[in-house]
Amino acid sequence: PDAKSKFLWLVVFYDNSDQDCVNAQPAVVQLAKKTKGTFKVGAINCGRSQAEAEFCASKVDVQALPAFGMIVDGEFSAMEQGRMPSAKKLHDFAVEKMPFHLVQNINHVSHVNDRLMAAVSKERKSAAILLLSDKYETSPLYASLAYQYRKNFIFGESRAKNLALAKEFGVKKYPTLVVISGKIDTYNGEMKPDALTKWLDSLEERFGVAEKKRKR
Repeated sequence: PDAKSKFLWLVVFYDNSDQDCVNAQPAVVQLAKKTKGTFKVGAINCGRSQAEAEFCASKVDVQALPAFGMIVDGEFSAMEQGRMPSAKKLHDFAVEKMPFHLVQNINHVSHVNDRLMAAVSKERKSAAILLLSDKYETSPLYASLAYQYRKNFIFGESRAKNLALAKEFGVKKYPTLVVISGKIDTYNGEMKPDALTKWLDSLEERFGVAEKKRKR
């Protein structure tokens, strides 16, 4: 995937003739299930053909498979090779590479204009998405959504039950997502990957239609 790819990818390099690779399969499958919606997991069989073998060798040490790497913005980062990592270590590696920088920290009402709407205008995005949360850290899922929808939206987050921002947007429960454009809309649905992507897809469609009308 290049810099235009919509998704984050964890890539597994393996060879079916290698017992360590066979043993690694359960951990990889477990990770893929737990992180569905946050990043995609892809696999390359380095023993399939000469072309695959050469590609794998250009990315990782094929003498120490399985190997793993993360692709963000078209940039590949390899995980340190050696002992087979657990599903937790694989997860921690992927989270470490997450594009958290795409989520603006909004802890004051003035930041809505200074950080969110200023970026919307400067980067010619459709709207800003602001998450009001009772958590103290940005979740990997929210960072992933900021990456997946970076083409059209600027993302921000207000953490730890910021009362001033809750009052500003009439938020009475956490978490709540607020869409800021010409008007304010809120999302109070499930904070699950499928529900969130469906909602964001509908926003892209809505703003896409609005953009076409303006061009006419």
